[in-house]
Amino acid sequence: MAFDFEYDVLVCGSGMGGITAACTAAENGLKVGIIEYFGEPGGIPVSGRLGSISGFTRQEHVAVAGFPRALADRLNARGKALVQSGGSNINLPPSTLVSEIFDLLDFYNIDFHSYSKLTGLEKEGDKIVCAQVSMKEGIRRIGAKLFIDATGDADACALAGCPFDVGRPEDGKVQSATLIFVIGGIDKEHMQDYWELRKVWKSKVRQVPINHSVFQFVPHGENSNEVAVNMTHAVNADPLSSAGLTKMRRACIKQAEYLLNFFRTEIPGFENAWISHFAPQMGIRDSRRIKGDYILTADDVLSGRRFDDEIALGVWNIDVHSPDGVHTGVGQAVQSPYGIPYRCITPQNVSNLLVAGRSISCDFEAFSSSRINATCMAIGEFAGNAAKDIISSGNIRKLDVKKIQQQVKEMKYRFFSAPVQPQDLPEPWYIPPENE
Repeated sequence: MAFDFEYDVLVCGSGMGGITAACTAAENGLKVGIIEYFGEPGGIPVSGRLGSISGFTRQEHVAVAGFPRALADRLNARGKALVQSGGSNINLPPSTLVSEIFDLLDFYNIDFHSYSKLTGLEKEGDKIVCAQVSMKEGIRRIGAKLFIDATGDADACALAGCPFDVGRPEDGKVQSATLIFVIGGIDKEHMQDYWELRKVWKSKVRQVPINHSVFQFVPHGENSNEVAVNMTHAVNADPLSSAGLTKMRRACIKQAEYLLNFFRTEIPGFENAWISHFAPQMGIRDSRRIKGDYILTADDVLSGRRFDDEIALGVWNIDVHSPDGVHTGVGQAVQSPYGIPYRCITPQNVSNLLVAGRSISCDFEAFSSSRINATCMAIGEFAGNAAKDIISSGNIRKLDVKKIQQQVKEMKYRFFSAPVQPQDLPEPWYIPPENE
């Protein structure tokens, strides 16, 4: 059967979960390709302009290490990012992360197909044979032995006929979405303290459905005067249709204009500020969740439940952004790490497809914790390390999970083995993000 491209592993989506899955599979000697709808790899930290990867630790508990931690430490050591909040988050300019990801892709000889949208899958029985991908030059067929769905919306799973859930049980509504925008032209010398600004925002009812302020300076250096604002909320969202995405983006742009006026008129130092740009990608928190061989629950998350077949740990709070009202902040605190079983990334009705990223098998509330980026990277790391053994066995359900657990613990990545050369950049100046 002739294909336009053919790989051992095809990763659909290049968010941080997908990038981690691709690099770890390539580290194990596999030929890897990635397809990406947007023009740059990195997902929400890049195309969503978040500039932050969160969820590594909580207090003394380290939940995410391995490849994600090595990447964060490398960027920090080179002066290109700042690890903060006890190691919980890493903040960096999106452009810095893009550059590092392209270095990773080049190092591992991974084919990166940008501006490419997954439109269909061809199957033989329960096995996917190839992906149909819309590229600039037309529809192309990409064959692979194993497919990894890192689209965030479980697009590959849906096209493969795998069952899934969407939204909260009572009405199917998903969490509100955000369009991050960047404000420039700020006079830092005369601006208020971050916490004072929050008090001003909360001092009266606002027209944007959020009652707290979330923003951070883009850390270009100590004189940074750009702010990435994470305060818009599109309620009654439909992230699974073009019409829905268009409606959400228009609503958030209107909210951004209101927010700019708030900053200009009520916050010292922002009198001459302007909106530099809007993120190319909407910040979608919630869409499809696959029905895997196990469904992670809110009780699992809040009780810190551990599993024999766990592949990653999560520590982010239960953080449901209201689907149809004002977002008021974190709902329920997670006190200790919880496990995510391998069975949460194995979609039903297919034998050669894994999930890496936020669309794992879980309930609505658990999803509001497990969706966080560092957790998605940890899931991707296991999926990439499992790829070679799955290809050998021919079935995602014939995996020796304990063997891969040990492999992940012992994994040494060649990309991170070279001595780090600091760039002698000024220390980034930032305001920590509260949540995503």
